[in-house]
Amino acid sequence: MKKNILTLFIFLLISSKFVGQTKKDYFTLEGIIRTNYSGYIYLSYNNKKDSCLVINNKFHFKGKMPIADVGYFTTSKLTSMEKDFYLENANIKIDISIETKIIKDFKIDFIKINSISGTKTSLIEKDYEDFVAKHQNDKDWQMKQYKKLDEIVSKYPNHNLTGDLLTGVSWDSLADVKKLQYFYNKLDLKSQRPSTMLVFKKNIYPSESSKVGKPMVDFVLPDKNGKYINTNQYRGSVLLIDFWASWCAPCRKQIPEITKIYEKFKDKNFKILSISLDKNKEKWLLALEKEKMQWDNVLEDKEFLSEIVKEYEVNAIPTSFLINEKGVILANNPTMQELENYLNKL
Repeated sequence: MKKNILTLFIFLLISSKFVGQTKKDYFTLEGIIRTNYSGYIYLSYNNKKDSCLVINNKFHFKGKMPIADVGYFTTSKLTSMEKDFYLENANIKIDISIETKIIKDFKIDFIKINSISGTKTSLIEKDYEDFVAKHQNDKDWQMKQYKKLDEIVSKYPNHNLTGDLLTGVSWDSLADVKKLQYFYNKLDLKSQRPSTMLVFKKNIYPSESSKVGKPMVDFVLPDKNGKYINTNQYRGSVLLIDFWASWCAPCRKQIPEITKIYEKFKDKNFKILSISLDKNKEKWLLALEKEKMQWDNVLEDKEFLSEIVKEYEVNAIPTSFLINEKGVILANNPTMQELENYLNKL
């Protein structure tokens, strides 16, 4: 009898262990806000938007993710989030801060993630971020970085984070394209986000636009003051047309590089026209204020449905075109080095 009871106890103990290890088919997100905040907080993920009333600076969400993918918070005000985070079916704990600032009469909530735990993704991401912080100033940084990326691709070929990391690296004008093509072929493309893979593939398998060598098509768009700018006013100048948006991280990342080139060549008949595809004008204006872009900026709020976007065959951003004094398109997506080489001839 005692033997049977002992056997049953061991069976239940083992069974409960395996039940506890069963993969969850939903996520719970327990959050705490370290700054004083009242009202609702919103979680967007997987084309969904959920809300939760914050009580005692705490909030809770529950949902399902088919695969690990990004999520982000917003509030009832204009919101700027330091970075997105990854959601997956697990018990997730997140610690954030929300600070309200007034910029040009707009109240904006700035959200910062202090810590996140409970997901495999957060461990992978932290491991890579720690690696970057430790080695990014090393002389052999690129070699070490690609070795680390190879390790991540080999272990997690079907994870969205892997595709996002590689796409981010592909924007570097000094990137080893052959190595990135090798990584691309190791990814499980069926599991990756199609929009991200479209950008990644475009960056590492560049092809000349059908527009190169042809006259540019003129258009008219409004600037931040409502004044309409016609592109025919740039005839006689070398022009860089740059398609971007405030929500596009790679676009924002390259603005300092573009600024350096603009400052160097602006007195040599070089002009820039940046076209934002933002639907939200306030976020566009906020980005202009923050980035301090000194060249002409216009807004096309129809995003990728715009006739201008279709005419210029813009499938992803950032996308740029270099145009000569006669209005002929010289290059599609020139690197910063290629752009500088051309402008040095002026």
